[in-house]
Amino acid sequence: EIPGFTPRPVLQLRNRGFGAQLLLREQGMTSRPGRQHIEYPAHDGRVETSKFFSRPEDVYTCFSQARGGHHVTIPFCVASCHDEAVTAIGDEEGYIRLIDNSPVSDPTDVQSNSRKLKAVMPAHDNAIMDLAFSNDDLRLATACGDYNGKVIDVMSQTVAVELGGGHEHSMRRVAFQPGQANGNVIATSDRQGKIQLWDIRCSSGPAATFTTYISSSYNHRNPSLAGVAARPVNTFGNAHARVIDGYTRGASVTALQWMPAGREHLLLSACEANAGIKLWDTRYITPRRKPDSVPLAVTEAPSTHKWRPFGLTSLALGSDGSRLYAVCKDSAIYTYSTAHLILGQAPELSTRPPRQKAGTAKQGLGPMYCFRHPELNVSSFYIRCSLRPHRIGNGPELLAVGSGDRAAFVFPTDESIMREAWCGESRSKDRFGPAVANGGVAGAVSSRTTSGPRGESNPSIPTVTNGARLGNAHNREVTGVSWTSEGKLVTISDDFTARHWQEEAVEDNLPGDRVHDARDLRLAGDFGGARWRSGWAETRSRCDTERDSWDEDDDDTPHY
Repeated sequence: EIPGFTPRPVLQLRNRGFGAQLLLREQGMTSRPGRQHIEYPAHDGRVETSKFFSRPEDVYTCFSQARGGHHVTIPFCVASCHDEAVTAIGDEEGYIRLIDNSPVSDPTDVQSNSRKLKAVMPAHDNAIMDLAFSNDDLRLATACGDYNGKVIDVMSQTVAVELGGGHEHSMRRVAFQPGQANGNVIATSDRQGKIQLWDIRCSSGPAATFTTYISSSYNHRNPSLAGVAARPVNTFGNAHARVIDGYTRGASVTALQWMPAGREHLLLSACEANAGIKLWDTRYITPRRKPDSVPLAVTEAPSTHKWRPFGLTSLALGSDGSRLYAVCKDSAIYTYSTAHLILGQAPELSTRPPRQKAGTAKQGLGPMYCFRHPELNVSSFYIRCSLRPHRIGNGPELLAVGSGDRAAFVFPTDESIMREAWCGESRSKDRFGPAVANGGVAGAVSSRTTSGPRGESNPSIPTVTNGARLGNAHNREVTGVSWTSEGKLVTISDDFTARHWQEEAVEDNLPGDRVHDARDLRLAGDFGGARWRSGWAETRSRCDTERDSWDEDDDDTPHY
C-alpha cells in the first residue's frame, strides 16, 4: 500500500453518455435485462427515472413539538446538507427537525419515527417558509412568517445571528451566496416585493459566533452566547410589483437563486405576479432614498402567457450553470439559457462594472423549452423544485418538482435525449403529417401552435414530456423536494409526512416476502401487502396498454 494514496473513482460506463448506452445495448448489458431490441432506444428517459421507490422504512411523520408530540403538524420546507446524510425540515409551528436519511431496520417498530429524528430546534413562533444550508453545512438560515430570519449554528443547535428589522412583511425565501462569501452573505425576500442582502461579517459579534473548521478540527461555538443582531447591507425595494386597478403594489418574491461561484455577485429572482425572471448585480448599492430598484435584465415572458400572466414558484440552476429551470403556475417548468438572460453589450457583468446609471432593465430571452406531464399540477406557490447535479448519486442530472396531484415528478435534463426526439418528430411530421408526429410514442418533444382568444396563432414553446410520476406515497399536495448528498430524493407533503426515495435495489436479507426495487413494486399488485406504505415511479405512458409494457421482459413480448 502506498501511504496517502487515494484511488481515482471509476466512472461507470452507463454514465458516459449516449455512445456508452449504445455499446451496452449491443453487448446485452443494458440497465434492464433484455432491453437490447431496436424498439427500445438507448435514449428512453424511463431508464433514468423508473428506478425510484420508497418503502415504509423511508417515511417520517412530523408530530407537533408544541403540543407534546401527540398531534401532527404540516412540514413547510425542506433542505438537505451538502456533505452529510442529514435533512432539515421546517414546520408550521416554527420548529426545525434534523432527520437521518438512512432508513430504519424494521418499519413495524413503533419507535422508528423517533430513531430517524436526530435533533429538534425551536427557531420561531410562526411558520418557517424556507431553509438553506451554507456550503460547509455549519450554518442553517431560516425565513419565517413573523418578518424575521435567523442563522443557526448547526453544531451547537443555537441561534447565532438574528436577521430582524429588514422586512415589514412575511419572509418568503432565503439563500446563501456561494463562492468566497463562505456562508456569510445571505439574500432574503418577502411577500411585498422586497429583497434584502445581509453580510453577517459586518455585525458586531465576537469571533466565536459560529463553529469553524480549521486544521482538521472544529472550534465550537459557545452555546451560552446570545444571538447577534444583523442589519441589511443592501435593499432592492419593490423588486417585483403588480398593477391592480391602476395601483402598483408589491408582489411576493417566491424564488431566489444565486449564480454559481465565479459569478456569485449575480442574483436571480421571480415573483407570483408574472413569469419574468430578474437579474440583479449585488455589487450596486441602492440608495436608501430610492424606493425602487432597477435590475440588469428581465427575461421575456413565455409566448403562451400573452393573454394571461402566470407566476413562478421556484428556481433551480443546472450543474454547470448554463441552464435555469423555473416552475410556473401554468404547470410547466421553463428552461432558460443563463448566457442569454441579458442581451447586447453588458459592461455591468465585467469584473470592474461602471457606475450604475438610472434607466430601465435590458431585455433577456424567453424560455428555450419547457417540461410538462399530463398529471403535473402546480396548484400553489408552496410547490418547489430541486436539481440533482451530475456529481451526486450514481446517475445523471435530474430535476424534481412537487405537485398538487399528491405526487412528485422527476425529469431527466439531458438535452441530447431531447434533440433525438426533436429530430425524430421533424422527420415524422414531414412524412406522416403533424398528427402522427405529435402522437407518437417516441415524441418526447412537441412544438405545436396554439390559438389565442382572438384567433391569432401563437407559436408554442417546445415541450418535453419525458418525466416520471413518483406516486402512491402521499395523499395530499407534495410541496417541497430536496436531493440529499447520497442522491436520494426527499419529499414533504401536507399529509404531515416526509419520504426518502432511492434508486438502488434493497439487499436480499430482508425479513419476510419483501420487494427489492421499483420494478417489483410495479408488478407486485394490490394483494399480499407488498405495496403497504410504499411508493414507486410510474412508467406507463398514454400509449401503453393496461399492463405496463416497460417492465415486461423481451421474451414475453412478441416481435415482428
